[in-house]
Amino acid sequence: MEWLQVGLLLVISIAMVVYISWRAERWAALLRHGAALLEAGDLSAAQRVLKDAEGHALLAPEHVLARLYLGCCALFQGRVDTARSELLALSRGWRTWEAPDAYAAAPDMLAACLALEGELVEARHWLEIAHRRHRPVAATFSLGEVLILCREECYGAAVRLLDDRLDATAKKQVQARRLFGLLRAFAWDALTAEGGASGEEQKGLDSVRPGEFSYLGAQWPRMAAFLHARGLRDKEAA
Repeated sequence: MEWLQVGLLLVISIAMVVYISWRAERWAALLRHGAALLEAGDLSAAQRVLKDAEGHALLAPEHVLARLYLGCCALFQGRVDTARSELLALSRGWRTWEAPDAYAAAPDMLAACLALEGELVEARHWLEIAHRRHRPVAATFSLGEVLILCREECYGAAVRLLDDRLDATAKKQVQARRLFGLLRAFAWDALTAEGGASGEEQKGLDSVRPGEFSYLGAQWPRMAAFLHARGLRDKEAA
């Protein structure tokens, strides 16, 4: 009888190991797929896949990474309040440190949300936390910092930061690169007496679709005026 009990426990143990391994592999595959969709700018599909990945997560780092991507996805979709709530929870969560990349990225993206909402003191607070958490690697790039500089009307500093980190910018996902191009054109536009970006600066707007970044101007009048002047505020009629 004892050998039956031992055998049953062994079968259960093996089944559990197989199940956990399958869940981990499924989570990793979904996260990679969701990240690729996010990188390609297919935000609706990315959101669906990343939610599925979050549902397959078992360990704290798996939950953290899936939620970070979902927060970024929400931000790029223009759901700034949703992104802020998710990223604030991650930035404050004590288990976030178990995923080092998210540990620094969450407060930086939170700073970006706060900057868009005009809460610059709070945005600076979380940006400083993000800088302290960053590992000592070269060419780290901060969307939060660029947005804060633009909101503070430090346009020259924003352009210099974007230009100094071209390599890091080039590694960002498609949606982020379009956003950086728009922000650079906006900052350069604000620096020119004529009020228009031309030549090199205009190229940053070539791939931006009308309405794609209209959420930027929701609580940012100068950005709203820029988007309107460039024909980028409203989506094109179908």
